[in-house]
Amino acid sequence: MTFEINNIYWERVFLNIEIKADETADLRFFLKERSGRMVPVKHEACHGQITICLHIACIDGRSFLENGRWQLVALANGTEHVCTINSETAYKLDDLSRVFKYAENQMAYNISFGVVSDDEKTLKLYIDSYFMIENTRWKKRRYIREVRGGSAKVKRFFMYVSIILIRIYYHILYALIPKKGNRILIMSETKDYLWGNLKFIDDRIKERGLDNRFKLSYSYRSVAGRHQSFKDIFSWAKVVTKIAAQDYVFIDDYAPVLGFFKLGKKTKLIQVWHAGEGFKSVGYSRFGKDGSPFPEGSCHKQYTHVITGSQHLVKVFQEVFAIEEEAFYPVGMPRLDGFLDPDRIENFRHKFYTEYPMVAGKKIILFAPTYRGTEQKLAYYDYDKIDLAVINEFCRKNGYAFLIKMHPFVKKLIDIPAEYAQNIFEFTKYPNINELYYVTDLLVTDYSSNYFEYALMERPILFYTYDREVYELTRGVHRSIKDSAPGKVCDSFEEFMQALENRDFEFEKTKQFVIDNFGDYKGNAADAVIDQILLKGEK
Repeated sequence: MTFEINNIYWERVFLNIEIKADETADLRFFLKERSGRMVPVKHEACHGQITICLHIACIDGRSFLENGRWQLVALANGTEHVCTINSETAYKLDDLSRVFKYAENQMAYNISFGVVSDDEKTLKLYIDSYFMIENTRWKKRRYIREVRGGSAKVKRFFMYVSIILIRIYYHILYALIPKKGNRILIMSETKDYLWGNLKFIDDRIKERGLDNRFKLSYSYRSVAGRHQSFKDIFSWAKVVTKIAAQDYVFIDDYAPVLGFFKLGKKTKLIQVWHAGEGFKSVGYSRFGKDGSPFPEGSCHKQYTHVITGSQHLVKVFQEVFAIEEEAFYPVGMPRLDGFLDPDRIENFRHKFYTEYPMVAGKKIILFAPTYRGTEQKLAYYDYDKIDLAVINEFCRKNGYAFLIKMHPFVKKLIDIPAEYAQNIFEFTKYPNINELYYVTDLLVTDYSSNYFEYALMERPILFYTYDREVYELTRGVHRSIKDSAPGKVCDSFEEFMQALENRDFEFEKTKQFVIDNFGDYKGNAADAVIDQILLKGEK
């Protein structure tokens, strides 16, 4: 039995919800809050269509809905059915949110909508109902997660005290350590090793002999996305000590520690973001959705310089970081310097095939999707969406090797049966995906940004997006994948395999993407970063 919402609209204070149902007899409808509380609502049924009209001021008896997240539930034959919503209606939800202000604009009642998916197939509507008051101290960051229950309050108190101590400690050190303009910290809070743009900038500083002029220090920790405890306090103190001494701090991703205190004005914070241009929304581009940053206090707001791959990406990352356009330096991605050097490519290919002789002589498909899940700790990929038997047969018949490299957040790797081990290989642990591009004939990805660099190889890309509408509506994207991906987009495994069989990659989109995004790239991004930021344009 299904109940699908196919229209939502407002008439002043009346919220109307229309539902297509395959059964309309003996039904009752409720708004159910995630705590389990249920509020009955009236409905009318006619020819398989159900209409619910809610007066927001008297939904619950003569009252408004209490604060909370509610789902519309149908009760049929003693069984609860959460109402789903079709994708066409779901795409309109952002325009349906309402803010009802009162008390001379000092208070407001908010109704907003969103969707969740339990199975990556169906979308379920939720309604957020909240009373708000004017926040005159909105610039003060408040840590409000896990505040329900005694143990949660203890965690919150520990976190609050820790942050205050970190803040005091940083500002004391910052004041005591003189800034001479020659200290550089190269830092990552998501990797425990040096890689990508940071590595190329570090290498180039040393190649130019500038490590004699600048004092380099390093900090690598894989802490973003995991809870901290008392035993981590020494690690935090060590990082804060290094930050307080610096004139320049280079980072490549989100750095939670930088949200706990405001950097001193003499310290420059340079973000050399690890990715090119992806589809999934991050930072302030998903403000208002679950997991979005605070209005103030996010480390994104502290960047004094942001490196982007091209002028085209300035607007994209301005949306992500919510800082002024003048802070962006569209000089290219340092890790792509020398990326297309023929000697470098040939040397790698020789080394690779020596180390992995089982793929030598085969054409290589690199399967590198991003993760699913709302955060790092919950990251996963639904391996049921790839039929290894079908892929193995394709590879066997056509002389391909299928390399699987999952996102590093995904801890559970795919189990490859022994009978497929001649054609399908697990490569998640391989450290540098950019190097794998040198031997890749076809990249298969989805919402990841990895296609950005691979496009420079001018080889085809397939986008396998089995959950595209669900992902776009729940996770959020910068723009429609179907309309803007530089290659063919396949929304089912059957469509994906058909594209492989027919070599239908829509390659002309890839070629145009390279022209649009790399036309100004000179291959010297690391030098440009050094010259414009560290040397400030001096000859």
